[in-house]
Amino acid sequence: MHPGTELRDALIGTVIQGSSGQRYYLRDLLGEGGQGWVYRANFDDPDGFLVVAKVLRPECVHGEAMQRFEREADVLRRLGGVPAPNPNIVRFYDYGIRPTDTSHGPIELPFIVLEHVDGQTLAEVIKAQGGFGLPIARVRRMMKQVARALHTVHEQRIVHRDLKPSNILLTQQNGQEVAKVTDFGLVKLPDLTINKTISVAGASLGYAPPEQYEMGNNRVTAQTDVFAFTSVLYEALCGTEAFPQYPGETLLRVVARMLTGERPALARVAATVPRELRDRPDLTAALDRELARALSPDPGVRHATIRELWEHIEPLLVEAGQRGVAVFPSPPVSTLGVIDEPSYEGPVAAMPLAVAAPMPEWRIASRPMTGERLRAGVIAADRHSIIAVGAHGLYYYARSVWSAMQLPSNVDARFIRGAIRSPHGELVLFGDSGFAMAVTRAGVAEAFPIKDHDLTLLGAYADDRGVIFVGERISRPVGALVEVPRGGVAKTRSIEGCPRLHAATRLTRPADPAASGTLLVSGTQGGLFLVDEAGERPITWGRTGHLYAIASTADGGAFAVGSGGHALRISPPTTLPGLANLPTATLEAVQTTRDLSAVVLDDDGSAWAVGGQARLLHRRASVWMRIPLDPAIQGQLVAVRARRDGITVLGEDGLVLEGPGTGEPDRNSAGPALRPSRPLG
Repeated sequence: MHPGTELRDALIGTVIQGSSGQRYYLRDLLGEGGQGWVYRANFDDPDGFLVVAKVLRPECVHGEAMQRFEREADVLRRLGGVPAPNPNIVRFYDYGIRPTDTSHGPIELPFIVLEHVDGQTLAEVIKAQGGFGLPIARVRRMMKQVARALHTVHEQRIVHRDLKPSNILLTQQNGQEVAKVTDFGLVKLPDLTINKTISVAGASLGYAPPEQYEMGNNRVTAQTDVFAFTSVLYEALCGTEAFPQYPGETLLRVVARMLTGERPALARVAATVPRELRDRPDLTAALDRELARALSPDPGVRHATIRELWEHIEPLLVEAGQRGVAVFPSPPVSTLGVIDEPSYEGPVAAMPLAVAAPMPEWRIASRPMTGERLRAGVIAADRHSIIAVGAHGLYYYARSVWSAMQLPSNVDARFIRGAIRSPHGELVLFGDSGFAMAVTRAGVAEAFPIKDHDLTLLGAYADDRGVIFVGERISRPVGALVEVPRGGVAKTRSIEGCPRLHAATRLTRPADPAASGTLLVSGTQGGLFLVDEAGERPITWGRTGHLYAIASTADGGAFAVGSGGHALRISPPTTLPGLANLPTATLEAVQTTRDLSAVVLDDDGSAWAVGGQARLLHRRASVWMRIPLDPAIQGQLVAVRARRDGITVLGEDGLVLEGPGTGEPDRNSAGPALRPSRPLG
């Protein structure tokens, strides 16, 4: 055992005494770093309230590490000594020296005593999101507290210089999440001749701006913290570091990218930002303008203070959060039924929906993935193999095992938003900057001829005629549709009546084959359009929510599902001589208020949908009945395949569920073979 390790462990159970004579009982080791050990301790008594004691390592007692340690104590003492200490800064309690005998003789170990914060770091919270951003409301509440803390710090003419997610602690107080900024050690001079991978002289790579790596740090001011704060904010919103260090990259390469590279932008990683921002490209663009300014390599270009930055950022986050909450008025009983909680009271409660879906016999076929979040999945016809798109790559599922799929060297998995299977067996991938690629069963990849890169592709539909992609313009808030006929040239058109399109299908007209081929597309703000050579025509239905998925039916109609548990039955138009009618869209009763993100038809033409908080629904007699799953399953469901021989459901965490088929209906229902269970709550 290393001598330092022996001393570290020997301190557990001992008592240290602060400068005021106060005693602290060291209980256990919370963590350690290159400069010190962090212990949980009791104040004044073995059962006293908890505090944290940071003890400097013996090898760091002399030199710059000792100076940084003492400065941290001085800074925290000053911040805690103001008339009204900021609750978003970890509180300083005491400072002292602990005489210790070592094999090399006696030594005095300095320590500081701080507030004990029971919770997680922001770094841990972001990592748990699997590459996705945190909810808008949480980011705004949390980062407002961090901004408030930095404002207090700057008022004392102090620059934090080491703000990063791991130095922001999150805890619960009276049922509310509270952020506390910690680690106020000051930086030392960097040595740019050494290839360090994490930090240089206290400046954390990826968060510290370029001036912090200059000899002398002469340009380090409050605007240095503005840069670091914005890097943290960006990461909280999208789950990706603003300036990551890629494998094999040196420190100098990362700093050079900060100086001359393009600024991080939420629009380029829109797949991982909260839905409230994905639905508002105008707000995303406004945020990106403020982020670009705050992340400028020139401190003089940045916002002058953290307060100025937050005054520009917060209104945008507030508006995004407000727009992200869909408020649906209570419609007449004949048009909409939304039931999700047993306590619901309203006009829909009188609807004849007392028949609850029985609990099916489900089997968990795979364990969840670790550190990944799936965006989309393609379940094969046999239901036992799946290809899924994640935040970090492409994956293949077979025989209860997930494995990573190798992409062409020029394809970045982070650009992929979704995947579908064409009737000819190709896997169609699509995503950011107009990216679209077909991969044959033999593994041959071929890019679609889409030359317009001002596109984010969010949905696709494929048939014998070709592939239809839908999404949005990056440069302005307008929906986009790209038609790629087999062997032909891609044709792009804008759908001005909708800022973002999510889904497309082609309507069939058995009674009128000549009229078949009209496209139906849907998107945000209730956008629903028929599209043909003559242009696009909106279908009116109330537009009270966003529509995320469509599936066409054999009679020339379709089903569409979306936010807040919305489900539409789109009936084919009544054809009259000399009169061009539009389809009719009718809201149907749905047993959930959670967002629905996918809809499919089973072998008998019956509709199924999946969505948030493990919602699986089956349409029976114009009512979308919720099929209960194991209560332990709470995540988003991203795909479903329903056949007579069984049902397969895919969760965003990679969990695969297999249930009974639709071919042997229960004698008391029109659904699949199910066993009785308790009524649905």
